[in-house]
Amino acid sequence: MAQAVLVAVCWLTVLAVSPYRHVPAKVHDIALFVHLGSMVIGFGAVLTVDWFGLLWLAGRRTLADVLSTARGTHVPIWAGFAGLLASGALLGMPAGPKALAVLVIGINGVYAAVLLRELGRHPRPPTFLLVRAGLATTISQAAWWTALVLGYLNSRGR
Repeated sequence: MAQAVLVAVCWLTVLAVSPYRHVPAKVHDIALFVHLGSMVIGFGAVLTVDWFGLLWLAGRRTLADVLSTARGTHVPIWAGFAGLLASGALLGMPAGPKALAVLVIGINGVYAAVLLRELGRHPRPPTFLLVRAGLATTISQAAWWTALVLGYLNSRGR
C-alpha cells in the first residue's frame, strides 16, 4: 500500500509542478529526450515480460521463465517510469487522459509486483492468480499504449 501511495504522491507532484515549469528550449529538448528514452526503457521492459508471457501461453517457455524475466526487468520498468515522471514535470501539463493513464501504469505496476511475489510462492499457481495476472497485464498494455499514443498526439498539437 505504501508503494501505491508513493506512486500517487509522485504523480500528483508532477501534475502540481508541471503547469508552472517554463523551461528554456534546450532544457525542454533534453527533457523530451529523457522522456522518450524512459519510455523505451520502461515500456520495452514491460513488453519483454509480456512477450515471455505469450511464449508461456504458447507452451514455448515455462512459467518460471516468465517470473524470472519479470523479476529481472523490475528495475528497468521502474527506472523508466520514474524517468517519465521526472522528465514529464519539465514538459508541461499532460492531457487529462494521458495523466490518468500514467497513474494507472504506476498503480497497476505496484499491483503486478505483488502478484509476482504471490505467483512465485506456488509451483503451480491457482487459476485465480493467473487470471489476476492476465488482467494486470491487459491493464498495463492498455495504459502504456494509451499514454504513448496520447503523448504522441499531444506532441503533434492535436
